Order: sequence, then C-alpha cells, then structure tokens
Amino acid sequence: MSKKVNSLKILKSINSTKKYLKKLDKPIVFIPTMGALHNGHLSLIEIGKKLDVHTIVSIFINPIQFNDKKDLEKYPRTLIRDIEKLKALKVDTLFAPNIKNIFDKNFQTNVSVKNLQKNLCGLNRPGHFDGMATIVLKLFNILKPDYAIFGKKDFQQLEIIKRMCLDLNLNIKIIEGKIIREKNGLAMSSRNSLLTKNNLLLAPKIYEGLKLVKRDFTDCNQVNSQLVIKKLNDFYINNGLKRIDYIEIVDKKTLEKVRKIKKGDTIAVAVKLGKIRLIDNLQF
Repeated sequence: MSKKVNSLKILKSINSTKKYLKKLDKPIVFIPTMGALHNGHLSLIEIGKKLDVHTIVSIFINPIQFNDKKDLEKYPRTLIRDIEKLKALKVDTLFAPNIKNIFDKNFQTNVSVKNLQKNLCGLNRPGHFDGMATIVLKLFNILKPDYAIFGKKDFQQLEIIKRMCLDLNLNIKIIEGKIIREKNGLAMSSRNSLLTKNNLLLAPKIYEGLKLVKRDFTDCNQVNSQLVIKKLNDFYINNGLKRIDYIEIVDKKTLEKVRKIKKGDTIAVAVKLGKIRLIDNLQF
C-alpha cells in the first residue's frame, strides 16, 4: 500500500516498499526516526539532502527497544505534523509501517552488539540496544540504503550501529550528525516536550555542567576522570539535578571507562527530571 502526498511518497507495507525501491535509479540515504520530529532530526535530513540522492525517512516507534511499557505508551506521536515537516524539506519517501508489518506474531530473532552496551545506557536499560540494533538491521534490509545518518546525541547507539555494520559486512556508509541544541543549550529530544515547565528550566544545566568540566580539561589540564566526574556530580546536585543515572568518561570507540582523560574521550550523562530521562554528551 502506498500513498502520495504532494511530492512525498508514503509507504507502509514492506512489499510495496521493495517494489518501489527497485525502480529507483539513485543511491539511497536513510534517516531512521521514531517520529515527533524536531530540529535535530531535520538537521540529519538536511545532511542527506545535500548528498543529492533519494532521501528516505522512517517513522516507527520500535516496541522492542523499550524496557518500560509506560515509557512506550507516553512516547509522543505526531505523525500529521511530521509529514508536513518532511514535505517542507522535500523528502522523497516516508516509510511508516505499523507494528504488524515489522514484527509478526512469531518473531524471535535478536541482534546483539555485546561489549559496546555494557556501560552507560546499557546498564539501566536492559534489552534496549538489542531492540535498537534489531530494528535498524531490519530497516537496513528492507530499504537497502547506501548511506544512513544518525545523530551524536545518542552516541552509544551510533557506535553500536557502526560496529554492527562492520561486523556484519553491511555496505552502508554511516554519517554522523552533530548534536542540535536549543538556545539555552538543552540537547533537542522528542522527550523534551514531556517535561514540566519547572523541569524545562532545570534541563539546560545538563549541558552547562558538561561545558564547565570540559573547560577544566582544556584550560587547566585536568585529566583525572574521577575528579571531573565528582565536580560535575556536585554541580548537578547543587543546581537541582539530583536524580543522576550516570556520569561517565569513556573512550569514544570502545566505550570503556578511562582513568586519565585524553583528547577525543567523551563525557556522557543521563539525568532524570520527573519521569523523563535525558541524555547528553560532550567530547574532550
């Protein structure tokens, strides 16, 4: 089944999508999303448009990467508005399957990139990255892209996808998009719309703290990771961010914790504000 709205082709079934893609005479760039599109997503699409290839965006809220059913239920769904944004950017194709298109009742296969999920978000979100890798591989197999674009805000996800492509010999070039922030520094996220007014005032302190400790590394040559983590932890608590999931400094490629910070390492954080969990990171 397919439907065309102005210049945007909307595809919902896997079979019709495969038939449609066979007729294309251009390479494909793919931007996977779960919808509730914001300027972070749109910046990735803009990167894809510059490649002068066929642009495909997917919108699919993937149930197998949620380890909390309530989190899945409250995830924002704004398909009509999302379609208007895609049309404005002149995206070629939207792939928007329903759950039954993707997962039949006997679905039982799992993709696991083991070591890269042992730290950071992998510790407190069991099954999340297996579910994410599984759906990304499924989408890659359905859409057969030449390029795929992912943002650096979810940098653990980005490294897992790059490793999966390498390990499984997927001939897809992964392109990284930078973190897009609000004017106050808050990293753009679909979850930001769920924050209360009070927590929206607190949330920018996440990035403010990251910049503070990066300055210590850059200007004062502070390389002791534990001292940096303690300073950031204290900053967050003193500024009302008391529900800290983690603060870690890791090697960008292996995601293993480092004792002595070097240029290129990443400090990553996850903080809960009310019922909403926000992540951010900054590279030294």
